[in-house]
Amino acid sequence: MGIFGGQNRIKSQSSTTTLIAEGCTVNGHLKVANQLQIDGHVEGQIEAVNQLKISESGNVLGEITTEHLIINGHFEGICHATRIEILSCGRVSGTVYSDNLSIEPGGKFMGVTNPSEKASSTQEIPDLTDNLTLISNDPDL
Repeated sequence: MGIFGGQNRIKSQSSTTTLIAEGCTVNGHLKVANQLQIDGHVEGQIEAVNQLKISESGNVLGEITTEHLIINGHFEGICHATRIEILSCGRVSGTVYSDNLSIEPGGKFMGVTNPSEKASSTQEIPDLTDNLTLISNDPDL
């Protein structure tokens, strides 16, 4: 059987990394089930379930949603991530939603940080009115 024969097929592993190579430009919506590495230029919305790496040659303009974002290139836009690392050559401009942001010496961040939207939307503010006790010297109260 040829190279496409059933016995010669190798199933892709779940830990594979999708690569946008240097010199490539992608516009639109990217959705990746595992890991994504960007060495080229991407404009649009990116969803990478596990991890997204923007290498030193990488440039992203848009909105990112991922578990772990590592930036050593340029990113401009909005990011939602559990963990964000800006490495020494990383440049970030925009708004990030994360509870874990680290910036190496040499890394640059210009923008706004907010707590993760997951944490803030699930937090409940207790109703303190049930615990109030009225203290007064007025006998009519």
